[in-house]
Amino acid sequence: MGSEMAEVAAQGVRGEILLLFALFVWLIFFIIYRSSPRSRMNRWCFVSGLIFGTGVMKEYLYYELGPGLIAKGIWSTAFSQMLYSLLSAVFYYLAMPPALIFCLCFCHLDKKRPRLFSGLCVVVFLPALLFALRYPCTRTLAFQQDPVFCLSVAVYEWCYGLICMALLLCALWKERLSGYFRQRLMAASALLIPLICWLVAAFPYHVFGGLSLRKLWQINVVVVAAVLVYLVYHLFHGGIWGIRFRWERYAWEDEASVIQKNAGYVAHALKNELSKMEWSLDSLHQQGISTWELDIIRNSTSYLKRFLYETQIYSDKISLHLEECQVSQLFAEAIRQFQERRPEKGHVSVDTCDPRPLLCDRIHLQEVLRNLLDNAAEAAGENGEIQLAYRYQKGFWGGKACIQVKDNGRGIARADRSRIFEPYYTTKGTNRNMGLGLFYCRNVMDAHKGRIEAESQEGEGSVFTLWFPGKNGSAGKRNEEKNS
Repeated sequence: MGSEMAEVAAQGVRGEILLLFALFVWLIFFIIYRSSPRSRMNRWCFVSGLIFGTGVMKEYLYYELGPGLIAKGIWSTAFSQMLYSLLSAVFYYLAMPPALIFCLCFCHLDKKRPRLFSGLCVVVFLPALLFALRYPCTRTLAFQQDPVFCLSVAVYEWCYGLICMALLLCALWKERLSGYFRQRLMAASALLIPLICWLVAAFPYHVFGGLSLRKLWQINVVVVAAVLVYLVYHLFHGGIWGIRFRWERYAWEDEASVIQKNAGYVAHALKNELSKMEWSLDSLHQQGISTWELDIIRNSTSYLKRFLYETQIYSDKISLHLEECQVSQLFAEAIRQFQERRPEKGHVSVDTCDPRPLLCDRIHLQEVLRNLLDNAAEAAGENGEIQLAYRYQKGFWGGKACIQVKDNGRGIARADRSRIFEPYYTTKGTNRNMGLGLFYCRNVMDAHKGRIEAESQEGEGSVFTLWFPGKNGSAGKRNEEKNS
């Protein structure tokens, strides 16, 4: 038996590489877990990764480490076979159900339909239970010579794998215009690529059997190494799976809810104290006491009240009332309000405006335009030029619409471009800027199932583009029914 195991081992990569491969798999999924330990999606992803790593470790223990330990009498051939059978059963039966649950979380089913999600979490493990009853876990090594067992495992894993891929791709397609699309695409790619490669490499052995195909799956050593490089690269460049190197965590799944909680906590802590300060100031004023120090306190309390108000308004959950709007009217209103607020700041004009209406929330879009125009005016200065544009682009999948706000100002520094949509981040030094304007704009576009993009070069101005999905007929019909 020992010589046969050594012969099979010789057909594949060296044992040290297998061991490193298993450790790499576990390292990747440990990083994912540590990025957000409380995330249900990350936990299930971690569990699935542990089991996939076990599938590699069993090969190392049986074919590489086992023969030497048997020769030294540390463990017996029967123990080695039983250990291999148990680890193989865990890998074959239990690797895919956690991966499928992860994909359900990726599609937000746990939040949209929690009862259905809880039921599916049980159902997805039923095939594994049936396998364990039909093919006992302690005899998996022997069953690997059974064509029916191999074919059953192949069909089982491919069915789950195809469902996983379909769920991930559908979720990405639905969110292709969202502000979080790039992050979710990177996260899905880190799992989709190894999953596809593993299913393709393992399929011939499971279906056709034979020792000549046993080591074909080891092609995934190269794939997993590439994924690890990909993961580490993005840990240094903008973050992936909700984590950046130096452990600067940020909530990539639900950042807005964190800001909402912070805003509520700050408002609760300061509201009563600010009221006391205002009451004391009014009392002193009625007594005829007026000094420049009291004016400073009054200005500070007014600023804090405005800060709390804008924080709550801009960080609150966005609820849309969709209606068909004429963008030319939105532009005219936005320009009129801008001229009233900042008569000395630059000139705003409309470059182009498609006559087709836009399905959007009028109030929120007006506020987004107000923020973008004010930012453009700050960057362009008194003699700046600001242009508005609206275009509708037809496409195979229904087309999309975009609104652009372009200025010829100083542009955005390279170091700031990746952070301008973060909450409370601002490059302006005045008390009027809270660092929430662009964060609010991004949330509004996410609610519209769209996205906001910024293009800028220092000294050459900036262009902010609001991308909207093509006109949603079903949403328009729902609003018409509500209004009728």
